[in-house]
Parts: sequence; structure tokens; C-alpha cells
Amino acid sequence: MISEDVKGRTKAAAKNPLVVAGAVLLMGAVAVVVLAVAGAMESGSDKNTLRELEYLPNSTSKVEQLIGDVDAQTKQPTLNRTLTRFGVQGTDLGYSFPYKGQTVFLFGDTIGAKGGDALAWSGSSDPNAPLALEFMTGEDGQYAPIQATQVPMGPYAVPVGGIEVNGAMYVALKSAVSRDWPTAVTVLTRFDENSRTFTVVRQLSKQPEGHFITLSLRLAPEGLPGLPTNQPYVFMFGSGEYRKSNAYLAAVPVAGFETGDGTLFYAGRDGNRPKWSPLESDAEPIINHETIGDISVTFLPQVGRWIALYDSRSPEGVLMRYAAQPWGPWSDSQIIFDRQTGSDFIHDPARKQDDGLVGPVTADAGKPERVSGGHYAPYIIDSLTQLEGDVLNLQYVLSTWNPYVVVRMKSSIRIHELPPAPAP
Repeated sequence: MISEDVKGRTKAAAKNPLVVAGAVLLMGAVAVVVLAVAGAMESGSDKNTLRELEYLPNSTSKVEQLIGDVDAQTKQPTLNRTLTRFGVQGTDLGYSFPYKGQTVFLFGDTIGAKGGDALAWSGSSDPNAPLALEFMTGEDGQYAPIQATQVPMGPYAVPVGGIEVNGAMYVALKSAVSRDWPTAVTVLTRFDENSRTFTVVRQLSKQPEGHFITLSLRLAPEGLPGLPTNQPYVFMFGSGEYRKSNAYLAAVPVAGFETGDGTLFYAGRDGNRPKWSPLESDAEPIINHETIGDISVTFLPQVGRWIALYDSRSPEGVLMRYAAQPWGPWSDSQIIFDRQTGSDFIHDPARKQDDGLVGPVTADAGKPERVSGGHYAPYIIDSLTQLEGDVLNLQYVLSTWNPYVVVRMKSSIRIHELPPAPAP
């Protein structure tokens, strides 16, 4: 069944005008925006407080493994068979965003003959069906790494966000990463479909002072009160040094997105209204949580709320927050996934070194059986997230480090009666 399905999708891809002789041109859709949400430890929070959005306990489950040929947990063939079809043995991340009616996925450091980072797209929109991926490839049919002129993309240098603006695809790339000192730089690139090249158009942020190294991009909802002007904006949610930063927010006019002209940074509040400054150094956190990792945020027009997921060290797990406005105030966090529950698809040497989940691992990870798996990069998949009655079935990807793959997850959120969003 799987092989026939893959054949059918391969034939369909060959007929797609966006697929060019041996080089698959991506087209994506599903808006996801990475929000760098932060939240101080939940000290003093009342567990019995009535919440507008409430995680349903024990509702989180793994839907499928997206990367690799064989699911490490079930030992069954994966739908996408990425090693056989595209040369992708392992990868992480999986940030997604909508582009021309499909969904683009940006994957991080990739285990494969070419290394680098990989890009794929999907037309899947049925939340109850498998998610089919097609990768951008070269003439040899294997995945083509994301490359940009004058941007060194070594280990830990990865795509950190993407968006479609005025019909063009823009991808943010983080480079110059160092473990010893905060040196990372994030640049904005424009993708050319015909040449499959990424051209740097401007620098977005630079450490050690930069607040937008890891980020999420999203078009602001039309008519949202509290913005600096009435023109269309792109929201840029960001954090600085990885897992050592709070979360920040910037508003970039659509007309000046490529140049950065008119960019304003959220700089706190004047009463109930947000303040904006042209200086990144004036930026104030939208939520304080100094150890945020990878974060994804999206707007749910059905309920009038923003929702964010991020991985956290304290409290440990994947956390969810929500807010009526993108600048907050954001709710207390709720843990929707942790290693104590439902992590039997992630290798744990302390549990059992031969649990059948070992590998692949990245080149610098040491002996695979001794490498503990992880859970990070919980990026929401908008096209597969569905509201059924008063329950939001939230779907997202999750990276597991060992095995070094990306899995698709689902968690259910109860939507209580919501008051209208307050006007700034």
C-alpha cells in the first residue's frame, strides 16, 4: 500500500509545474510562526485557576514518524521513506509555513551524503491522514541542501523561520553559531524558484545583543488594534541566545519587509497600549522565561486567541501558552508533553540501552546507545490543526535527537467560553 501511494505521489509531483527537471521546487502552505515565548518558572501559579484554553490530560500522542525509512518505535515502513527516496536519513526541526497553497517545511542539520539543511513541502490537509512530504532535490534525485551566498551553514547553523510576503518566499537563516560565546547572526534570504537559490537581502539580528536570532514570522491579522499604523505588518517573534533568552516582538511593514524599513520593536506598555520603538535595544520581553528553546506561535481566528508552543528546561517538557493579543499578557504555561509520559519513541539509556530506538545520531553525538534522546522544536502545523466543537486538536512536529528524526504529534485543548479580546 505504501509503495503504491508513494508511486502515485511521485507521478503527481512530476506533473506539477513547480517541479523542474530533476530539481523539485517546493511550494508550501500552512502558516506557522515561531514565537519566542518566555515565561518565568511557574512559581505561585494556582493549578486550580480557571483557564480559557485548557490542555486535556493524557491527550498527547505521536501520530507518525516523518523522517527515515522505518519508524523506530513501530518498526513499520514510514510513508515518506525519506532515505530511499531523497537520501535523508535523519534531520531535526521542521518549521513550516504556507506558500502558494501548500506547506513548506524547513529541516535542520541533515544526516545524508550532502549534509546541510533540507527543504520539503506538502499538500496534505487531512488531519486524520498521513502527512506526505516532497523534498527539494538536485539532478541526482537526492535532497538539495539549503545554500545561500556568503552564509556559512555549518553545524547548528539552520533555517529558523519562513514566510510568504507579496508572493515571494523568504527564509531566515541562523549562522556563525558558537558554543563558547554568543556570536550567531540571523539573516533574511529570498528564495528564487527557477535557480533554487537563497539570496541574502538583509541582516535581521546579531548576538550578543540581538533579540531575534531564533524567530517566528507571521502576517498580522488585518485590523488588529494596537499596531503602530493601519498598514499591513509582518510580526517577528524572537529570542536571543538559544535557551538563554526571553521572548521579544517586532512589527515590520509589509511594504518594507525586504529592506527592514519602518521596523518597530515592542517596548513595553503605556497603560493598556503597547509602546513601539525603532531601536532593537529598546525591546522589552513579551513574556519572561530566560531558558526558552524552539518556539512556534499561531493565531486561531476561530477562538480569537494566539497560541504558542515551546520546549523548556524548567519546567521540563513542551509547554503551551495563549494570549488575546500577540504582545500579551500571555497565560501561565501548561505542560502538554514530558519525558515521564508518552516518550516511548525517544531513546533513554537510563531506561534501556537496547530499547530498539537507537540511531541515527549526528556525527558529534558519540556512541549512539549512550546518547539520550530529547524533545524540542514543537512547531505547530496549521493546516492539520482542527477545532471540533469545544476541543482544539493541535498538531505539531517534534524532534527527538536520538533517534535523530522528526515525528508528528497531536494534543487536545479544551476551549472554554472566551471573553472578547480587550482593546489596547
